[in-house]
Amino acid sequence: MRTYVSTLGFHETRVTRPVISNGIDNNDRIVLVRPDSGNTDDRAQSAATYVADMIGEIAPDATVVTEHVDTSEFTKTVLQCSDILQAVDHSRKLIVNFGGGAREVLLPLLLATLLHARSVDKAFQYTDVEQEVQNISIPELTTQLPRNTIETFALVAESGSEQISLPSLARKSPQSKSTVSRHIDTLATADVIDTWLDENIKHIRLSQTGQLLHRAGVISELRES
Repeated sequence: MRTYVSTLGFHETRVTRPVISNGIDNNDRIVLVRPDSGNTDDRAQSAATYVADMIGEIAPDATVVTEHVDTSEFTKTVLQCSDILQAVDHSRKLIVNFGGGAREVLLPLLLATLLHARSVDKAFQYTDVEQEVQNISIPELTTQLPRNTIETFALVAESGSEQISLPSLARKSPQSKSTVSRHIDTLATADVIDTWLDENIKHIRLSQTGQLLHRAGVISELRES
């Protein structure tokens, strides 16, 4: 079972196309996140009705609901978006769709999604330029690097977006190869590096999350703390 959490503006296709392309079944749930402005815009209401009708034709037992969030204060909106994501049962796949709509909702939902990245199975957006559904990889920016792995992480970071083999990395490190190998396993578990085997040799490079944490200065912060 899946729960889709999606923003919605006036264009219902920004919700229906990502949902249909990924799949919709009976017992799936779609949560439309809209601003609680106090005013009902006919175009927005029409879009929500269209989404419900189309999904009902494909999967009659699927549920479409609307959650309104208070946009009077940015932090409050972020927290309410966080509540919506946390309310999704862990037995369901959580899929977030950034389907346009009010920026007062779109940005808070993005921040809440980053906060709960480990719980998000997939994320989509419907692009303005190409008018197509695009998968988004959500970085896990709340990941905490174990302090004892920071120097190994720093050596991987020196390679930038390029890959480096485990033997090459071990030669650069003052630590033993077995220690470096353990650090690599720990960093891979934290999703800050990607690893794979090529001709029985392990190769490593920073993941999207690792690249962003490196840019944010996590290495110097941990070294100085």
